[in-house]
Amino acid sequence: MTPEQRKLNAERLLNDETLRLALDMIQHDAIGVFTYPNASQEDIMEAHRMVRALDALRIKLEAFVVDGKMAERRSK
Repeated sequence: MTPEQRKLNAERLLNDETLRLALDMIQHDAIGVFTYPNASQEDIMEAHRMVRALDALRIKLEAFVVDGKMAERRSK
């Protein structure tokens, strides 16, 4: 898959309302664990991992967009 193709796919995913809603709901639920007074240390660690994983996914998709734009500029 070329950088341009990854860019298009990443943009489509980042702009997909259903995917964004699902990711936001997962993140909201994970962040809610931090404010829950009876959350176990295990629950807190799992929520932390979840938030970091979601951030990593978003960052990688955004990097695909940037890389694709750079590849498009190089090819012109």
